[in-house]
Amino acid sequence: MKFFSSAVVLAAVAASAIASQFSIQLGYPTPGTILFPGENVNVQVIQPYHMDPKIQVGIALAINQCKNNVCDDPSQKLGSVLYAGRFEPNVSIGLGYYQNFTVTLPDYIGSGPGILTVTHLVLTGLTPRPELEYGNVSVIIGGRR
Repeated sequence: MKFFSSAVVLAAVAASAIASQFSIQLGYPTPGTILFPGENVNVQVIQPYHMDPKIQVGIALAINQCKNNVCDDPSQKLGSVLYAGRFEPNVSIGLGYYQNFTVTLPDYIGSGPGILTVTHLVLTGLTPRPELEYGNVSVIIGGRR
């Protein structure tokens, strides 16, 4: 019985690792980047290569301030939406598919730790099924300049 439960845990970890290789990601900004309210931010969204056919529905980019170094779960609360719309990625050798966006941080966001999130809706497979996925990066929201 102990072997069976260990095998199930290992299978779940392996499936999670494989799934994360194919999930939407943020290429930029990188973790720990300092972002300033009211300023433009370049955001790179990366979708790794997939074997299954995909129909892009769209993405949302959002930033949320973390309270007491604890960030809300993006599937429950996105924070301030910076962009919501089409995702039309370009192909890049070695990177997968990517698209760059320029967004402006809201003036009202406070300083401290934050989380920048991309929410991606895609239809996957020959008989399309919807997939909602999230990618995020921890950033620092600087004070006003």
